[in-house]
Amino acid sequence: MKKFMLFFLGLIPFALGFIINAIMTQNKNLLLPYKLIGITCILFWGFIGFKTCEFGKTSLESAIIANLPAFLVLLLNLYQEIILGQYWLNIFGAATQFYYLPLVNLSAPFTFWSHDFWTVYIIEFLLMFASYYAGAYLKKRSTS
Repeated sequence: MKKFMLFFLGLIPFALGFIINAIMTQNKNLLLPYKLIGITCILFWGFIGFKTCEFGKTSLESAIIANLPAFLVLLLNLYQEIILGQYWLNIFGAATQFYYLPLVNLSAPFTFWSHDFWTVYIIEFLLMFASYYAGAYLKKRSTS
């Protein structure tokens, strides 16, 4: 049951992405603190890792399960970007983009060398995984 909870926690970025998109769409002149949003999301993901690292047999197992939705979305984005050359024109195409929306401004500077957006998605996934695992690692260190 706890492993299912980990997986469902991995769906939180969908909600955040849809909320940010709705705010940006409704308030076109509003400038959001995008870097702060990204930093907050990464810290939150690390906090989730800290609190839920014991839901799996190991911290790594917990990190893999919690980031499984992020990995699946990454695969869908890579398929759309690299193979299809365009995003699906439906809710699934939008949702895959919204999933990583909170982290775009945080991860894009790491891909200054690339002109392809799929590299940003890879960096975002790595940031999420590292953040969760860092939270789990801190929990393990604090209890031992």
